[in-house]
Amino acid sequence: LPVTGTVSGDAHVGDVITLTVGTHTYTGTVAADLTYSIDVPADVLAGSSQVTASITTTDAAGNSSTANSTHTFNTDLLAPTITINGETSNNGVNSLARAGDVITTTFTSTDTVTSVTIGGHTVTATPVIGQANTYTASYTVQTNDSGPTNVVVTSIDAAGNTATETFNGLVTIDTVAPTITINGEASNNATTTLAKAGDVITTTFTSTDPVTSVTIGGHTVTATPVIGQANTYTASYTVQTSDNAGSTNVVVRSTDAAGNTATQTFNGLVTIDTVAPTATITVNDITADNLININEFYGSDLPVTGTVSGDAHVGDVITLTVGTHTYTGTVAADLTYSIDVPA
Repeated sequence: LPVTGTVSGDAHVGDVITLTVGTHTYTGTVAADLTYSIDVPADVLAGSSQVTASITTTDAAGNSSTANSTHTFNTDLLAPTITINGETSNNGVNSLARAGDVITTTFTSTDTVTSVTIGGHTVTATPVIGQANTYTASYTVQTNDSGPTNVVVTSIDAAGNTATETFNGLVTIDTVAPTITINGEASNNATTTLAKAGDVITTTFTSTDPVTSVTIGGHTVTATPVIGQANTYTASYTVQTSDNAGSTNVVVRSTDAAGNTATQTFNGLVTIDTVAPTATITVNDITADNLININEFYGSDLPVTGTVSGDAHVGDVITLTVGTHTYTGTVAADLTYSIDVPA
């Protein structure tokens, strides 16, 4: 360290200055501005509490004189002591934190706290009332935060000694919501895009985190893990009579350990139809006069005719029952039918 001072009176530039520190001596000379600066090892200064400077100067006639000056100083080589006691979050799982959660640390410092960071973010040290040298500091997690939550505290004492203490974070920041992918939907109807009462609609999906709810057409169903396929699930709903024309949208909701949630909606591919078709059928007069005479009786078969309407379709099967006999035919393009029946 440089020990400095000034000379005056009859002192001259170039006069020798001698510093005595304990048992050690160091020399230098007076500069042009009548000052001096002599380097002394810091450990030598720290081992003493005073330094004595002396100068001997001689005038032109050869007269000489010596002047001395002693300066007393103090040494403080003790850095502040910092103890970080821990770290926690206000999440339901206090070792995790999502966006909006608050991470808090507590610590003690023997001297003035100059800075605190949590996860690299500068925060304020707040003294704890009634607990000397004890502080808390908190950080609110932001949406784009990630990485470690290490706590770093720096303090300085009156002598300028500094100390920095680092505490490996106990809290893991997780601001990423679960990822859900719904792969499709089908029914066990012969036409997989249709479902009648009693048919089963099934969906398959993946989720990176635990599934908390699944609905198909607004009906709560159970997510069943697919064995051998990580994070893959199926869910099914049995169509009820009252479900006609209802939505079959699939909605999956998941939540991770930190409490981040995600909801994915899939537009249903299945149309529910639980209403049976309505058809009407008429039978025309058997003969022109609706009376079978002897000639007709012994003649060939008689055509029994009629019409259909409502939801009846071309090709639908018509069954005629005459006594204990049955005869069949199909609906023609003009929604009529004609089936021969023995007279």
